[in-house]
Amino acid sequence: MKAKHIYTILIVLALGALGLYFYQKYRVAPAIDISKIQVVDQDTNLFDIRSLKGKKVIVSFYASWCPNCLVELKEINAVKASRLDDVTVLCITDESIEKMVAFREKTAYPFTFVTLVSNFRDFGIHSIPTTYLLNTKGEVVYDNVGYIDWKDESTCEHLKSLMQ
Repeated sequence: MKAKHIYTILIVLALGALGLYFYQKYRVAPAIDISKIQVVDQDTNLFDIRSLKGKKVIVSFYASWCPNCLVELKEINAVKASRLDDVTVLCITDESIEKMVAFREKTAYPFTFVTLVSNFRDFGIHSIPTTYLLNTKGEVVYDNVGYIDWKDESTCEHLKSLMQ
């Protein structure tokens, strides 16, 4: 009887550890140095993310096939002129340059689109959209895995205030 309780406790602990592992992997944005990420533009020229220092920046890791990414980018675009006019939006994908350019042309969003030299997993990004907000010093002031409701005025204003 005692051994049965020990096995039950071990199974519960193992399941708890497994649950925590998957939560960390898929729901917590990895701590990455955004300025050191190597990305290229449509002409395969390296884009220096540090050139955005001095600006408020939304960094969105997205893919053209990701439904939540599509909704979030559409919402950012919808409020860009009215609430985020002084914010730069940097969209980073790990898809091919051709797919990135096709997506950019299809959407015609006024964002900067770049492609990773490597892939999302190299940076610990296992779920998208993953969003980072950078202040004018280039520091990450907020990160999020999953959809953000940018149309919600209080959410948008709060996140924008973090980027000061």
